[in-house]
Parts: sequence; C-alpha cells; structure tokens
Amino acid sequence: MSKTITHDLWVEVDISALKHNFEQIKRTVGSVKVMAVVKSNGFGHGYVEPARAFIEAGADALAVTRLDEAMILRDGGINAPILLFAPIQAENADVAINAGLDMTVSDIALARKISEAAVRLGTNARVHIKVDTGMGRLGVSHEQAVRLVQEVHGLANIQIAGIYTHFATAADKSIADTQHQLDRFKQLLERLDTLGIDCGTAHAANSAAILRLPKSHLGMVRPGTLLYGQYPSRFVPHRLDLKPTWKLKARICEIKELQPESPVGYGGEFITKRLTRTAVIPVGYADGFTLAAEGPIYRQSVLKFAMKKMRRRLTVEINGHKAPVLGRVAMQMIVIDITDIPDAKVSDEVTIPAMRIPTSALIPREYV
Repeated sequence: MSKTITHDLWVEVDISALKHNFEQIKRTVGSVKVMAVVKSNGFGHGYVEPARAFIEAGADALAVTRLDEAMILRDGGINAPILLFAPIQAENADVAINAGLDMTVSDIALARKISEAAVRLGTNARVHIKVDTGMGRLGVSHEQAVRLVQEVHGLANIQIAGIYTHFATAADKSIADTQHQLDRFKQLLERLDTLGIDCGTAHAANSAAILRLPKSHLGMVRPGTLLYGQYPSRFVPHRLDLKPTWKLKARICEIKELQPESPVGYGGEFITKRLTRTAVIPVGYADGFTLAAEGPIYRQSVLKFAMKKMRRRLTVEINGHKAPVLGRVAMQMIVIDITDIPDAKVSDEVTIPAMRIPTSALIPREYV
C-alpha cells in the first residue's frame, strides 16, 4: 500500500467559502434559478468538489464548455443538469445524450443530428437554443432565432429545455450595449410567447449582469467568477460579502547561503550583493507562476495588468513575510531571498501569487 504523499505544491480550496459565495448570489436573485458555471477546471478550483459544493448549496444546474469537462463531473457522481456551452461534434451526440447532458444548439444541422441520435437511442435529448444578440460569437442571430426554434420544435425526440444569450460588455463602464442585448433577447422571448412556443428556461445574466442589471435575471442566472470570490470588474457594484476561495501553496525544498557576488539562476542575471540566505521553491512558469496574480478585480485588461505586474519584482509569502524572487523563473523552480526571514526552514509553507485558471490542472487540489 502506497503512503499518502505530502505535496510540495498544491492548491488549497475552501469549500465553505464556495458555498458562502453561492449563498450570497442566491440571496441577490431570490427565487430565480442558479446555474453554477464550473468550466475550465472550476475556474482553477477543480471540477467535482466545487460542483458538489454548489449543488449542496442549492444550485439548480451546472455549466461547462466542453463534453470532456461534463464527463469528468458525471464520472465523479454529479447527477445534476449540466449544460454544454460549446456545440458538440455531431458524432458525440450519443455520448452526450446517454450522459443526460443539455446541449447548446444554434443551427438546424446539429439539431437534426441530435434528433437522429435520440431516436436511435429511444430517448429524448435536451437542448438549449443559443442566441447571438450582440456578442458576435456563438449563437443563431436574434433575427433568425424564431425560425430556428420552430424548426427544432418540429424534430423528433428533442426537448427545448432553455434558450439563452451571453452579454459582451456587462463588466464594462457603460452597460448601454448590454441593455440593448437584453432588449433584443426579451423581444425574441415575447415573439416566441405570442406564437405559443415553449422554450423552457430563459437565461442571460453572467456575474456582472447579476449585480448590474436585475431585469436580466429572467428564469435563471449563470454566475461564474462571483462564485470564486472575485468581482468581474471595478465597475460592478461590490456589495456582496465574497470570501476568498483559492490559494496556490508550496513548500521550501532547500535552503542555503550564497556569498556576495554569486549568480542566481539561468543566465546568471541576478548577482547577490550581500551574504544571502536563499530558499528553493518547486514552482515555475509551467505552473502558472509568472502570470499576474488575480485579485478582487481581474477580468479587465488582464494582459496589460500582467505586463505591469511583471515589471515589478516578484514576491512570495512565507510566515506572513514577503520574500523576493531572485533571477529568472524557471519551468518548475524559483529561488527566493529569505535573508530577512530568519525563522524560515525547509518544509515551511509558501503562498504563491498566480492566476487561478492558467494554474496547471495537474497540481493537486486540497479541499478544506
């Protein structure tokens, strides 16, 4: 029997904080349903445990982008409704239907393939119609949406479980364009209602719109970044009691002293100016370390912010003290200066600033 590994690099995820943040959103939207977005490895938190936490806290459904993400959730015992944001490849329809997944449809060709698969399997397939109201990405044009809905309604073994759109600028300074998108979507819903066509649950609001545009809540909202303790931008009202949910941590694996005038790291770009006590940490750019750390606001101008951050000296935290990184960040190693942290020792925990989503999914997640 193998022994439990003491990790030298891991992500610490606070499950109680995830549930708390969900409850803050639920309190804001009241009786409106909540679809918790757990795409991209749960925004870096992992798939199964955060998804289970949101379901336990009251989430009505989950959402991911791709089929392989949804299958991780199903294999992990998550039985809640799961929406796939990206249209599936037609040849994967059988897999998605057998897994009980809700599929996004924005053209009749894919809808027909899903219908054929459902008929062949002797069951019904659930789909959500995606409408492009101004994002310019996925979705049927709002002008063509009525026709598509009518055609999908005529297909065998297809249930339209929902209809939705996505806002392009809800986190920007002005929400005028977001209001225009909402107006187009609501006009479409009114037209479908007039025609007597049931499209299931209508949903549009992302994290920013949940807080800025209550009229967009409709039948369901789709929070993402708010669930993970962060606001989408500085223009969004910061009125929720959000708790931090994520920390990248490592352990010191070696400590030694370097004499003055000693080079450090690749290229010898850093030269010590004094007798320097150093520590080696097993983290690097392959783990996402050189990307700017996320804070309460991170979606706006992320690249510009990251470059500005990189011009400043990188630091990590040990026992409540900042420790600067010396020299280049390597693939999975850094050297830090702990001369002014005399109590630092091998195996001490180090908190690493890094963006959550690009942080390697191979790093173990520990749930507390």
